[in-house]
Amino acid sequence: MNPAEELKYLLPNSVVSVGVQTNKPLAVIRKEDLLKVAEKVKEMGFDNLSVITGVDRVDRIEVIYNLFSYRKKQNLALKVVLEHRSPEVDSVTSIWKVADWLERETYDLVGVKFNGHPDLKRILLPEGWVGHPLRKDYDMSTEQFVTIGEDGEDIVSTDGSNLLRRK
Repeated sequence: MNPAEELKYLLPNSVVSVGVQTNKPLAVIRKEDLLKVAEKVKEMGFDNLSVITGVDRVDRIEVIYNLFSYRKKQNLALKVVLEHRSPEVDSVTSIWKVADWLERETYDLVGVKFNGHPDLKRILLPEGWVGHPLRKDYDMSTEQFVTIGEDGEDIVSTDGSNLLRRK
């Protein structure tokens, strides 16, 4: 039995389906049960959360958690499906500390809000940036310009006016 099937056996009401994603056992889970499932997965020995990925599928947002067990030498992927209009899910920072940075990256690029995150803010783009670049509805026709203000803060504009002030 692979880890996704084992998880389905242990938490049948939380695991919607099992399969394979990129040669890794995959468990699709209910978003309401993410913390319960994450705790169980950690008990199963999956001590390394290596990646959190957000994928925009037009009609939904998927959040994929890639896990590894050093003891068992096994991979496991968890997937949560979210509504496109308000993609929100609980933060797993209380279970894996590295989720702090991984969730911030997914928030920044895909726009997923992680409820309970200790400091959810952009990590790659400045706070004033409009939109989330990995979303299908991201407006690539609007240019955004970033300069550094007098106090070292990022200044974002869409008309380049911040560039003119600096000259």
